[in-house]
Amino acid sequence: MGSRSLFAEYVRLHKGKYLFGAALLSISCLLQLVIPRLLEKFTNGVQSLTITFFDTFQLALWITAIGFGVAFFRSTSRIYIFRLSRQLERNIRDRLFQQWEKMPPEYYKRQRIGDLMSHAINDVNVTRDVAMQGVFMTVEAVILITVTVIAMSTTIHASLTLLVMLPLPALSYMAYKFRFQIQERSLRVQEAIGLLASRVQEFCAGIRVVKAYVQEQDQMKKFMEDNQNNVMANRNLIRSNSLFTSISQGIVGLSYLISVLFGGILTMRGTITLGEFVAFNTYLSFLVSPVENLGKVINTLQRGRAADLRLREILALKPAVQDDVEVLPITSLNGSIQVSHLSFTYPGDHSPTLRDINLSIPQGSSIAIVGKVGSGKTTLVNLLMRMYNPPKGTIFIDGLEISQIPLRVLRESIGFVPQENFLFSTTIAENIAFDPKSYQQSHIEEAAKLAQVYENIVHFPKKFDTPLGERGTSLSGGQRQRVSIARAVIKDPPILIFDDSLSAVDAQTEEQILEGLRKVKQGRTTIMVSHRISTIMDCNQIIVMDNGRIIEQGNHYSLLQQEGIYAQMYKIQQAGFDLEHEGRWSEGGHSL
Repeated sequence: MGSRSLFAEYVRLHKGKYLFGAALLSISCLLQLVIPRLLEKFTNGVQSLTITFFDTFQLALWITAIGFGVAFFRSTSRIYIFRLSRQLERNIRDRLFQQWEKMPPEYYKRQRIGDLMSHAINDVNVTRDVAMQGVFMTVEAVILITVTVIAMSTTIHASLTLLVMLPLPALSYMAYKFRFQIQERSLRVQEAIGLLASRVQEFCAGIRVVKAYVQEQDQMKKFMEDNQNNVMANRNLIRSNSLFTSISQGIVGLSYLISVLFGGILTMRGTITLGEFVAFNTYLSFLVSPVENLGKVINTLQRGRAADLRLREILALKPAVQDDVEVLPITSLNGSIQVSHLSFTYPGDHSPTLRDINLSIPQGSSIAIVGKVGSGKTTLVNLLMRMYNPPKGTIFIDGLEISQIPLRVLRESIGFVPQENFLFSTTIAENIAFDPKSYQQSHIEEAAKLAQVYENIVHFPKKFDTPLGERGTSLSGGQRQRVSIARAVIKDPPILIFDDSLSAVDAQTEEQILEGLRKVKQGRTTIMVSHRISTIMDCNQIIVMDNGRIIEQGNHYSLLQQEGIYAQMYKIQQAGFDLEHEGRWSEGGHSL
């Protein structure tokens, strides 16, 4: 992870724009310095009774004009700098989302949804505040304090200026004392927000289970605990900020006290005029807001540092699965698959999930994979799609080592139907046509017919334009599965993978889908993971997996003759037990 923050990197790329914004703010600060001089002239004129009504009117016009000028340049600078900060916010979110797209499934198993949301929303917002309020207030403070102190010391009284400024360095010391505490407590706030968001997300996703098991009170208790933790974390941060701000204001007040005491003495002695005394205190009033803002700047910068560290940790992650340097410039695949002595262990695990898998799947043929839960079926499918990196020299497609195939080409060549049937909260048509290529309505309807979901869709009031709820919950489980199948077949891919994708449909619908898929499967390499014999019995070859190994292999009839696990499974289902879930049958110590 680089040492340069995301904001510093952005400023380096757009330093010209930031300098222009600082220049506009500098003009505003310089214009402000004219006002004390006009007040000095007015006060001295009143004291000496030499000022006329016309002079007063003219001074008022000058002060008004300067006020408009200050407002114009300050607001223009503010808009300019704030626009840059919004662009930074957009860029970071884009980079963050692109980085998440590259991460493998294993990454998301270790992350809570609430933490990811906290990164994408809260951490990015804090970074934006650094680029917005932090930059604006810092530039204003540096410029205004510098030019004001110079004006006070050179045009009024250098010694009085020095006395007034003596307490102000204490602000730097207080900022140093508070910076680590504010940063640590800012981290606690972000963590508490992430935990709270995760709790809400988990509750919403599992609302049916919560109600079915009458766990509303227990969930409310857990939410209240997380919410209280969030409140306490914010209270601690507010305490630190409030204490720092109060001390800062006290230091500024001490400077005012010195100005009134010693400035009053100098005025009474005639060392400075009454007008200069008024001008001096006006100058000092210009310092109040920037000095007080230093506390806010310190707080914003510390919170921004904590958020920046979290964001850079994510952006610095190297995706485990990406195109290798030896990737070949190919644009399409035919679908011949060869698996040779494949053994695979998940990162962080000690025992392998797959052990010495050997398979030959000719182009256009079909293969079925059966096995109990945890036998390695889904792992094998994930490796074929390169969701994880298989060991070198173990998986070949069209004779090419899988790492030599561009990821985009590999995955575009596979139509995948997962078991969980995830649908997006868009229309049915957009879910079916979920592919980089564009499809005509006729293609969408044909895919729906092949998946045996067309008749269901046309009975909806808006037909294919029917919007789905989150994760497609407005459809039944069987309808979601069939829409997922339509999404896979519309791609017209050379390889089709069905990961137990017919488990939520009845036997009659299954037969209708299989009839449609027989047309789709022609000329395509098809891999079917299932526990239903009726789904897979016509495949060219069938493998039975257990504990990461292939323990039986052949076609439907040869496996029945072996009288092993597959034959036992077939007999049970033929006897009338249409099992609902994988792993619910057992015979002779085996379960599938």
